[in-house]
Parts: sequence; structure tokens; C-alpha cells
Amino acid sequence: MVDRLLTEKEAAKLTGLSVYWFQRKRWEGGGPPFVKFDRAVRYREADLVAYIDARAGNRSTSDAQAKAPSASADHGAGAQSR
Repeated sequence: MVDRLLTEKEAAKLTGLSVYWFQRKRWEGGGPPFVKFDRAVRYREADLVAYIDARAGNRSTSDAQAKAPSASADHGAGAQSR
């Protein structure tokens, strides 16, 4: 069975986020997965639900930051001691 494909507007309505948010996240990265057909952008309904579920349970903004990969975590990973 094929997942229902939603337009930006439908995805925004489903999630309560703005169309601009989806556009910005496509450009920045870090948003839900999307599919492109030429210039048409679509979101799988199941991907949006999974994206929301992955962020459920945050009780503060620090909870969300703790789940995000840290830029400092890889700091010096390639360095060798002499």
C-alpha cells in the first residue's frame, strides 16, 4: 500500500506548522523527509507522523537540544596523540 502524499499546505495543516517552516527546513535540513517530482514537493503522511513521534516527550527546550547531535561531540575525533 502506498502512503498518502501530502502537499506543503496539507502537511502544515496536519502538523500545525507553517508552510514557511517546511520550506525553511527543506533548505536548512533537519525537517521531515520529502519527495520531489520535478518542482512538486510532497510529504508522506507516515513520515510526518514518525517525525512528530520522534519529538514527542520533550518537556523543555533543553530536552530537545539534548536529543540533537552536538557539534562538539566530534571535536578532535580525527586528532591523533603523539
